[in-house]
Amino acid sequence: MPATRVPDTTVNTEPRGNPSVLVFAGDPDEAAAAADALEDVDAAPAPISDIGPQSPVGDALQTPGDGDLAATNAAVVLDAEGLDAVRDRDRSWHVVAFVDDPAAEPATDSLIDAIATRPGDLNATLRWLAARDEAGRDRDQEALRAERDRLLALFSNVPDPAIAYDYVDGEPIVHRVNDAFEETFGYDADRVVGESVDDFIVPPTDDAESEAEELNERLQRGENVRREVTRKTVDGPRHFILHVVPIRLDAENVSGYAIYTDVTERREREAALERQNERLDEFASIVSHDLRNPLSVAEGYVTLAHETGETDYLEKATEALDRMDELVEDLLTLARQGDSVGETAPVSLGALARDAWESVDTGDAELVVDGDMTIDANPTRTRELLENVFRNSVEHGRARDSTAVSRDDENSGTEFSNHSTCSRAPPDDSAEHGRSRAGDTASRDDEHSVSECSSRSTSNRTSSGDSVDHSPVAPGDNGEHLTVRVGEAAFRGDGGASSRGFFVEDDGRGLPESDRDRVFESGFTTEENGTGLGLAITKRIADAHGWEVRALGSESGGARFEFKTP
Repeated sequence: MPATRVPDTTVNTEPRGNPSVLVFAGDPDEAAAAADALEDVDAAPAPISDIGPQSPVGDALQTPGDGDLAATNAAVVLDAEGLDAVRDRDRSWHVVAFVDDPAAEPATDSLIDAIATRPGDLNATLRWLAARDEAGRDRDQEALRAERDRLLALFSNVPDPAIAYDYVDGEPIVHRVNDAFEETFGYDADRVVGESVDDFIVPPTDDAESEAEELNERLQRGENVRREVTRKTVDGPRHFILHVVPIRLDAENVSGYAIYTDVTERREREAALERQNERLDEFASIVSHDLRNPLSVAEGYVTLAHETGETDYLEKATEALDRMDELVEDLLTLARQGDSVGETAPVSLGALARDAWESVDTGDAELVVDGDMTIDANPTRTRELLENVFRNSVEHGRARDSTAVSRDDENSGTEFSNHSTCSRAPPDDSAEHGRSRAGDTASRDDEHSVSECSSRSTSNRTSSGDSVDHSPVAPGDNGEHLTVRVGEAAFRGDGGASSRGFFVEDDGRGLPESDRDRVFESGFTTEENGTGLGLAITKRIADAHGWEVRALGSESGGARFEFKTP
């Protein structure tokens, strides 16, 4: 480049800090002179590595390092050697060619961003590039601020609980939480920011803590996690879909975002649907098996009556049809027992027991109410519960008749309570005797009671097999009299805390110990003609109240059913 274009000035080789402009040239003197000629910028020469020994600065000038270039706003090249010195550098700065001929190298190279042919033009070009960069930085910063504000608004207003976290020593430390998090989990930002989120919302169980550790390891590896989890909330444990997004995928991570979507209601609906499907399976099994037997019996007796003309066979057919009617009623009752009992109220256990006793064909059995207690219950459903337990005691607590039973009698079942009488004892009696069967002599008043009792729902009928058979008669038991007792029960927990409830027990033959865990299963019965639904209905009603029920033996050797109330 002609010497006349660059003012004659002494080369300045003193350190000038990190310059904003570096001048590259094959001749270090020209580079230094061009740098000193720039008036409006902080410039310095940057000689290239192949400068020969004839250079005035000799080996003192070295190729600028990447640190110098990183602090540079622009590079001015005077010739092809200067251009080659910056060609392979990673750079974020502009390259300006300061040449006499804008149509010659290095001005025509694609690396060049601008061209100047006079010192004044070079100063103006560098000022213009700096102003453009400043404006660009302002726009970038404004765009970043706007993007940050949008993300913050999205984070704050998302309806699901959300946190921003940073991993510190392997722990997810909360950086920010939104309003939904504070409302759902009950912790405000001041309480949890700077703390591990796992310490606040992960349930204190081995499974939950192990799951949280696994999630933390995966997130720190840069994995995107979406999983159903259980977390502690102000309303107790709830189910969430946890969606956690690290800042960088497939890389080591220390930061990210977590969103908790509550799916508890969906889980409850799925569980209810599953229970409903199980009940449908129960009904299908019972209908396909248990209804077929009495139906076949009825068809057989009708055929015999048609062939022989004897109407006695029709009575047997009627008994089989009554058996079917009873089974259908029990199925309908079981189908109506949902997971809710509706409204409850304080009620007298003794009064409910007496009402339920009068609705069951109890023969000569006796009900004894040991005192009284008040329970919070739905009266209608609790009466149904007691009726089924009373039937179980009365029908299976007595000893079997030792006389052989014919197959016809086994198939036809027992005569039902719509042909029985009922006697109503005074409400304050502590003991009530059973209702007589149809074969007993009845007065006109009793006949009126028969009409009254027969108008009740067929769900109050008795059957030969609603529940399980009991074990053989205890020694000394003549099997002719049965006492059923109802009273308050006390329960003691493992920690010494006590709770209350009630019991129903009889002094009959008791429950086989091997069957006690199965007596509440729908369809379980030891009777050939039993439905196995009575005690299943009992448990369904108890569960709907939130009660615990168990079957065991009484002190007299009979059956005892205990109900622990909240």
